[in-house]
Amino acid sequence: MRTPLGVLSATVLMLAACTTGNGGPDTPAGNDPVQPFTDEVMLVSSLVSFDACDDMLSYVKEHALEMVGPWGLGGGGMFAVEEDAAVGADDAGEAAVAPEAAADSFSSNRSLSPPVEGQDYSGTNVQEAGVDEPDTVKTDGERLYLIRGQYLDTVDVTGPSPELVSSVDVGGWGHQLLRAGDRLLVFGQVDGGVHPLARESAAHYWPSGTTLSLYDVGNPADPELVSTLQLDGWVASARLVDGVARVVLNAQPVGLPFTTPEGNGLRSERDATEKNRQIIEESTVDNWIPYYIRTGADGTEDEGALLPCEQIHHPRDFSGLGTTTVLSLDLAGDLAPRGGAAVLAGGETVYASAERLYVATNRWVDWGGLPETAFREANERYTTDLHAFDITDPDSARYVGSGSVRGHVLNQWSMSSHDGVLRVATTDGSPWWGERGELPLTESFVTTFAEHDGELEQLGQVGGLGKGERIYAVRFMGEVGYVVTFRETDPLYTLDLSDPADPRVLGELKILGYSAYLHPVGDNLVLGVGQDADEEGRTQGLQLSLFDVSDLSDPQRIHQVTLQDAYTEAEWDHHAFLHWPATGLTVIPYQSWTWDDSTQIEKVDNGALAYAVDRSAGFNELGRLTHLPDEDADSRSPQYSDVAWRAAIQRSVVIGDAVYTISDLGVLASDLTTLDDEGWLTLPARNG
Repeated sequence: MRTPLGVLSATVLMLAACTTGNGGPDTPAGNDPVQPFTDEVMLVSSLVSFDACDDMLSYVKEHALEMVGPWGLGGGGMFAVEEDAAVGADDAGEAAVAPEAAADSFSSNRSLSPPVEGQDYSGTNVQEAGVDEPDTVKTDGERLYLIRGQYLDTVDVTGPSPELVSSVDVGGWGHQLLRAGDRLLVFGQVDGGVHPLARESAAHYWPSGTTLSLYDVGNPADPELVSTLQLDGWVASARLVDGVARVVLNAQPVGLPFTTPEGNGLRSERDATEKNRQIIEESTVDNWIPYYIRTGADGTEDEGALLPCEQIHHPRDFSGLGTTTVLSLDLAGDLAPRGGAAVLAGGETVYASAERLYVATNRWVDWGGLPETAFREANERYTTDLHAFDITDPDSARYVGSGSVRGHVLNQWSMSSHDGVLRVATTDGSPWWGERGELPLTESFVTTFAEHDGELEQLGQVGGLGKGERIYAVRFMGEVGYVVTFRETDPLYTLDLSDPADPRVLGELKILGYSAYLHPVGDNLVLGVGQDADEEGRTQGLQLSLFDVSDLSDPQRIHQVTLQDAYTEAEWDHHAFLHWPATGLTVIPYQSWTWDDSTQIEKVDNGALAYAVDRSAGFNELGRLTHLPDEDADSRSPQYSDVAWRAAIQRSVVIGDAVYTISDLGVLASDLTTLDDEGWLTLPARNG
């Protein structure tokens, strides 16, 4: 095993969803000055730490007793950790290759100087340059690392055809990858609890578990497990900057063996509630702090609470009993957690620049217990809390302040940091509005924030975007912002953000359909990926739009293509989108499943659209890449349906003079210019 290159430091920070305001006066339109959303503006100030474990235990018990009912605290899903999550390549069945032979083959083909990302090969499509994001496919320009089911597959692409050189069973499910040099961090959910108390009461309460597995892939034929870190909770997201991973983890209380009513009626529910209240009263701090188990390559283990009580914080307003943890892990180390700080709350949406990591947390509301009138009021006054962390220190993530913004964010693209200013795009109401009653006359906003004395202080705001609609896509590029809202038509708004105290809408373009993802593809050109729609807002199929934004006051759609009855994963996962600036190649996977009444056959069409995109020619289709069987295959057979499902292309990568498309069925190498097939690798079927 290779000696670790550095010291790993894990800083654990659990953040809060915090205070909100009390009111909601008239809302503006366009560039009118925005009135405060609340009568009294209440920013989230510095978090409050616990003085000792007794202090923390009193706090959580007080709030848990207010929440507990006949079915416990309401929530909890959960699982058990597999004892041996990783096995050698020889245990992987037909996918395995003799390590010595594969290593010799790889060494003979390896280039003298390592390929450079962005020059020799494309990396993961990410929001910020230099800030990598987890995905199911990673590459170093010579190998592809694929997570499929519970296997990590390594594919050598240095030869004429892609070649599978190793497969490792990493256990669990829902995996993703981060890569730093020859180190791979594999993380995913596992079927089992981590905390001893959770294991003891597994029949009653099942919290989620996460396993982080660190592999050294210096020898691609024989990936070497460095260590594993098992944790209570589930991964919300992660980022990687200069070899340091920041893993954001959510966790719930563990080991609370709540009972349920033994029969029907109020008496049974009352008895169950009393028993559950007693369980809360008898709980210890161990039930409320996430737990870890770290296992080294030699099998040695250490375990315990992730941090002491004195390093745990809570918001001034109660924000739930769950925790959000930010782990700082140097991938050159061995995953040993060290120190930290914590806050009781939950975090959902993560954005990071090279200097700051932000977590947006939905305000804690007991939605199930609200009557209709209170439900509507809670939605109308809904706010999102924002928490900022300084990640310039590779050994830690330092909490720097919090703030609150009106409405809810869509996803990570709703946030962006530029020159020390955080820009946030939100839509009125909660993310779940519409579950009861009709949609209100919503509008959307872009709000700017700066750090000041432990707070994210609002600098400016512009509203009036898409009244009666909600945000479908956001993209911030320097001092310019683009926001797409939709209900029946798709307004594309362009914003001037050069003065953070006075953000302004410059232009608006209304077209049918919507864009769910926006990507720059040249000087003053933005490509939109989404759905075409009719005048009533009914979607028609995959739509690609090319916008000319050279005049921000008058954005224009200059080209458009539609693929009827189709959709693309890139609408909701930008990692599926590939744009290679060197040649202008854009690759977008698509799927279409339709039923032919005349033949009683389900028609399957999937693959990847490959375009050269420019201002004059628009979308010049270079070809369609597909992993589907030949057209003469029997589409009525169950085998064809299974193969067609597995043939759906999920990712594409440019390496050298080839573009590689990856599906669960295989890896196809195509010429970068002509798209002619150059090599094919059939991947073994995987479960999960």
